[in-house]
Amino acid sequence: MNRWTIKKKLTVLITLALVAAVSFFILCYHIGRVAVHRQTMRGVDERVIERLNQYIRENDVETTNSEALMHWCRKIGEMDMEVFADEQLVFSSVFDMTKRDYTIVETGRDKELAVKVRFADVEADVLLYKYRGLHGKMIFIEAMMALLLFYGIVVIGLRREVDYIHLINEEIQALEGGDLSREITIKGSSEITTLAENVDEFRKSMQTQLSTIERLERNNRRMAAEIAHDLRTPLTSLIMYLDFAEGEIRGKQPQAEEYLAKAREKSVRLKNLMDQNFDYVTMKGYFTKKKQAVPAYDVLSGYLGDILTYLEGEGFHVRSDVNYGNNTVVIQREGVSRVFSNILSNITKYARRDAEVLICCKELKDYVEIRFVNAVRVFEDGKPDSTGFGIRIVKRLMEEMDGEYIVEESNGFYTSKLRFLKV
Repeated sequence: MNRWTIKKKLTVLITLALVAAVSFFILCYHIGRVAVHRQTMRGVDERVIERLNQYIRENDVETTNSEALMHWCRKIGEMDMEVFADEQLVFSSVFDMTKRDYTIVETGRDKELAVKVRFADVEADVLLYKYRGLHGKMIFIEAMMALLLFYGIVVIGLRREVDYIHLINEEIQALEGGDLSREITIKGSSEITTLAENVDEFRKSMQTQLSTIERLERNNRRMAAEIAHDLRTPLTSLIMYLDFAEGEIRGKQPQAEEYLAKAREKSVRLKNLMDQNFDYVTMKGYFTKKKQAVPAYDVLSGYLGDILTYLEGEGFHVRSDVNYGNNTVVIQREGVSRVFSNILSNITKYARRDAEVLICCKELKDYVEIRFVNAVRVFEDGKPDSTGFGIRIVKRLMEEMDGEYIVEESNGFYTSKLRFLKV
C-alpha cells in the first residue's frame, strides 16, 4: 500500500498553510489600504490645526523651515504633513524634497482637503493626515491575523494525527495491563498506521500464544492431578497392608520389623509428596475467586491470634509486635487462610522450640507487612528433604492477591515476609 509519510504530510500541510496565510495577508493589505486612505482623507481634528498655528506663531516658522515642521510632526506623533505654497509642494514629512528633481503641483482634491495656515513668510495650504500611523497598525494587525491563520491550519491538520497517537497510546497501555482483547484502531495511511497494524498483529500473536500456553498448562495440570490421585489410592492401601504386616511380626522377627518400619516410613513420605503435588496442581481454583478489600485488622488479627495460640500450645515462646494501622488490604479469603496455614506448618516443622519466634506487623509505603522470624532447628540426622511446594504455593497465592512473599535465611535464622497490598 502506498502511504504518505509523516514528513510528506507535514510538508504539504505547512505549504498549504503558508499559501493560505500569505494570500490572506495580501487580500487584507489591499482592503485595509483602501480603508486607511479613506479614513485619512476625512481630515483631522480642529484642535490639531490650532496647535499647528500656535507652533508657527511662537517659533516664526516659514514654509521652507523643514526641520521645524518635521519636529512638530514628530511631536504630535504619527502625523504626516504636506505644505503647498503657490500650488507647489514645498514641504512633505513623507518625501525627501531635496532628492526630488521635479515639481509636485497641488491638485483639486488637495485644495478641497487643505487648510489655510499663515506661516511667517506666506499663507499656504496644509494637508494633515495620520496615514503613516494607521497604515503601520493595519499591517501589524494583518500580519498577526495571517500568522494566526497559519497556526490554526497547522494545528487543525496535526490534531488528527496527534489524537490518533493518543488513542494508540491508550490502547497500548491497555495491552500492558493485560487486556489483550482490546483491538488496536487502524486508520489513515502513514507510519503511525503501520505501527498500529504491527502492534495489533503482536497482540493477536500474544493472544494465540497465551491461549496455547493456557491450554497446555490446563492439560498438564489435569494429567498431574489424575496421576497424583491415582497414586494416592494404592499408596494408602500399601501403608495399611504394611501396618497389618508389622502387627503380625511385631516382637517375633526384629529384622523384618525394622525393614517394614522403614518401608512404611518411605511410603508415608511418598504419599505426603503426592498429597502436596495434588494440592499444588489443583490450586488454580483459588485464582478464580474474587479478591476483596478489607480492613487489615479485621482479617489479619484473627489469623495471627490463632497462630500465636497454637505455637504457645506447642511449647514455642512467641513474641509479637503488631500494628495494623488504619489500613485496608487486598485479600482472597480462602487464599489467605492457606497462606497462614503453610507459614504455621513451616514454623512447626523447622523452628527451634528453645528459641524465640518473632511475629511483627508494620506499615510500608504500599504494603502492610507481616514478618515471621525463627531460629532454624538443627536435626540430628540432617535437615529433612523439602519439596518447596509450600513456599511456591504461598508465593503464588500472595502474587494473586497483588502482594509479595519474601523468604530470607542467614546466621541460623529464617525470616518469612508477607506483604499485603494497601488500597
